[in-house]
Amino acid sequence: MIVLEFTIKLLKYVGAFNMLKVKKKGLFKIVLATGVAFSAWPSLSDKNPTAYASETSNVLMNENFDGIANGSVPEGWKLLQGNASVNDGKLVLSSPSSSSPARVIVPLSKKDGDFVFEADMTFQAAADDARWASIMYRIQSGNYPYYQFAVRRNTTALNGLEFAMRNEKNQWEVPESTFYPEKFAFNKTYRLKVVSSKNRVQQFINDKLVIDTDLATKWPSGDVGFQANGTTVQFDNVKVTSQTIALPPIENSNAFIPKEAETTIINPPTLISSSKTNTESEIASAVLPVHKNSDGTLMVNEISLKDKLAAIKNKLIPVIQLEEDGLEDETIRALNETQTIDVHIISSKDSILQTFKNKFPTARIGLIYRKKSFTKSDLEEYAKQIHQNNSKTAIIEQKNITPEVVHYLHSRTIAIWGIGTESSESAHELIHLGVDGIISSKPEYTSEALTEYPEKTIIQRPIVAAHRGVPSLSPENTMTSYRQAYDLGADLIETDVQKTKDGHLVIMHDYTVNRTTNGTGNVKDLTLDQIQQLDAGVKFGPEFQGEKVPTFKEYLQEFKDKEVVLLVELKAADIEQQVIDEIEEEGMADKVVIQSFNLDSVKNSKVIKPEIGTGYLYSSAVPATENAKLKKAQQMLLYGTSMNTSLNASYSSLYQEFITYMRQRGMLNMHWTYRNEEHLHQSLNAGIIGPITDYTQWLTKSPIMLETPVKKVKLEVGNTKTIDPKAKVSYRMDKKEKVPTTLYATGKEEIIQIEGNNITALAPGKVNVYVKHTFKMLGHDWNVVAEPIEVTISE
Repeated sequence: MIVLEFTIKLLKYVGAFNMLKVKKKGLFKIVLATGVAFSAWPSLSDKNPTAYASETSNVLMNENFDGIANGSVPEGWKLLQGNASVNDGKLVLSSPSSSSPARVIVPLSKKDGDFVFEADMTFQAAADDARWASIMYRIQSGNYPYYQFAVRRNTTALNGLEFAMRNEKNQWEVPESTFYPEKFAFNKTYRLKVVSSKNRVQQFINDKLVIDTDLATKWPSGDVGFQANGTTVQFDNVKVTSQTIALPPIENSNAFIPKEAETTIINPPTLISSSKTNTESEIASAVLPVHKNSDGTLMVNEISLKDKLAAIKNKLIPVIQLEEDGLEDETIRALNETQTIDVHIISSKDSILQTFKNKFPTARIGLIYRKKSFTKSDLEEYAKQIHQNNSKTAIIEQKNITPEVVHYLHSRTIAIWGIGTESSESAHELIHLGVDGIISSKPEYTSEALTEYPEKTIIQRPIVAAHRGVPSLSPENTMTSYRQAYDLGADLIETDVQKTKDGHLVIMHDYTVNRTTNGTGNVKDLTLDQIQQLDAGVKFGPEFQGEKVPTFKEYLQEFKDKEVVLLVELKAADIEQQVIDEIEEEGMADKVVIQSFNLDSVKNSKVIKPEIGTGYLYSSAVPATENAKLKKAQQMLLYGTSMNTSLNASYSSLYQEFITYMRQRGMLNMHWTYRNEEHLHQSLNAGIIGPITDYTQWLTKSPIMLETPVKKVKLEVGNTKTIDPKAKVSYRMDKKEKVPTTLYATGKEEIIQIEGNNITALAPGKVNVYVKHTFKMLGHDWNVVAEPIEVTISE
């Protein structure tokens, strides 16, 4: 006991003096009289310990540059290239351009590649936002090859952070790259850390895991160092400690797809348990309601939040529910300590969601709707709140959900999770409402229900975005084509906005008027009057001669009082404010979604008008391996979440893992541009919700959903009941049509006889009967199925 008390006191003393600011190379230990050796204990650090930090690490190097003369470097350190020296207690590297880098190498006395290398880094200047600085590790031969953790000045770019290699030929290889939610500011300090263990490497910023790889296979050991490339950068508080705990295999990292109940439904709802966290069950996510106990520990029921996160890590997606103010920081600490980056935060309090999102930008946010009623004005306000809170997921009790509510939110790129399914009947009902996720204390009802549908069943028709109107039938981006899209039943009508020479917003896809009109020239070099003199229809066909190039205001006014959402692509730079001003002048903020290939335009739009949904347009190659596909899906989801935008990827960028990954995590995206029936068929079959297409008519002729006049039928043995279903064919009006259908049963099929739409009772019992309509779409057969009819037979 005396030894233990002495140990604690000594550790507190050492911690108070920051480990005595030791600055010598080599092995550093505090040796007690008992002969026990202690080193940098995680509990003494101001930083949160990571899940795999060594508990008994040896300090190989610790340097804060205090006492080092200005203009020099610490003894034994090597200035290999460019300009670098200590200045006022910090190591400063200065590189004027990418062709003149600065590099400093730090030899390590222990040549072991398993270590933790960390340092404070501060950008002071950069030639441009693409320039970078790095911490190098496992440096060979005092020069190259080596690995490095590279940080661009614009860390929010998709390649803002890199796990990079300078190879044996002195050439760059970049096996992995990602982003950071915050652009690194000048004169702001960030803590970089590399944990290296055999072929496994984890790279951190401010204790947040940003890159996790197993590709460090070439060089098992080496020295460390610093580099600047087109930047001036400071480093301080440099520390290297041995890493004695092996990192877990990469297949146990954060990118995963939970196994769910098997079903033949296209794009089925993901299952979220509000009561179970059994990792063997057929659910994707688990709701973790968090509270603080009397000891101040965050708990999920009787288990600490940290232990619960560790238990379900890489098996179930955590959906953390916070309803108590002030738990945000401790929740984030638990996420960081368990290296949990794949997480949903839900609450009925938007203040909690806003606070959490500001502190943890990559967390997905879900706003729970708690009102008892759900009027149209309630729905409009709720959608605005979701976007304002940087959320992509609406969470609504089953009693408040209708197909119209689902369609309204889907058209604004908001996913819907329904709370309910406490019985088999309610499970089928919620499935048929078309929700994207089901939160239930009894997910087994939904798991069973999902098995009772035929191949290629669509519960509800996907939402359709008419690309530039209907350019397969009429001239693109004209009022005629937009009206045609509306008449065909498009859910969204997409357009492109540019700015004229004299400052007016007009509709035009190309940067010139050459392709679609009888004129020539750049849009930005022509006045509005000049553009309106052009014919935008004659090149498509003589019957469209005289069609004009619309202004953005004309486009808005055409659909101001119509039930359709406008998908507005910003083609020109710096027009966000003007576009939003014109949207607001028409009172249409609730009827518009803005998208762009320019991420700055997307972010600016979100800042100007947070309640308008946004989409980031992009295209990328499909990764080769399953693991690479999952990591890419994870990266893009984190990217979209941190920027508060949908990921509107090209259809050629899609693959099954990406689509499933997004569906399970409540991210609804729009995908472009479908001009081939088979390509669209493949994507719909994989589960996409929002196709953008030139051929609106391919989808809008299909039924939206199937309805039956009854949900329960009572028959006596020998009696017959005829079912008379109808198909709903429009979201905008209560229009239904009679369509050819067939019936099928599940369960005790032997107690009934089915002929056409007739059910004849043969023996007592209960059985579910389904109505199915098979239709042709995109050259393939699809099924739309109504909710089951419960048939009860008595003698």
